[in-house]
Amino acid sequence: MDLSESVTKHPNIIKSAAADYCEFYHQIYRQSIIIPWDDAVESVKINDVSSLNTRLIKRLAKFNPEVILLATGERIVFPDTEILTPLIKNNIGFEVLDNQAAARTFNILMSEDRKVVCLMLIAD
Repeated sequence: MDLSESVTKHPNIIKSAAADYCEFYHQIYRQSIIIPWDDAVESVKINDVSSLNTRLIKRLAKFNPEVILLATGERIVFPDTEILTPLIKNNIGFEVLDNQAAARTFNILMSEDRKVVCLMLIAD
């Protein structure tokens, strides 16, 4: 295992995150966002788990990730399992984390060149 420091200039590496924001080296977001490993960050009009729906899950699945991280704010909140069917059908992993843990996990997976998408829910 290589323990040397690895520095990347990828624009989607998260600098810091909390329940009310997500900061990258180039911008701070104060609304919910989709963070793909290989594309631009996108804003989404959802700010809590109860608003998740199958349409948004399918949108995330279209990125063809290995895993989707759901960042649910200050605490972990699990979504209704019925909306996750598109992920099961496409063998896409799914993890639910608080925003800070999701940011750390996303950065680690990015450093491993993994195909990861994070839906970070940011409270108003």
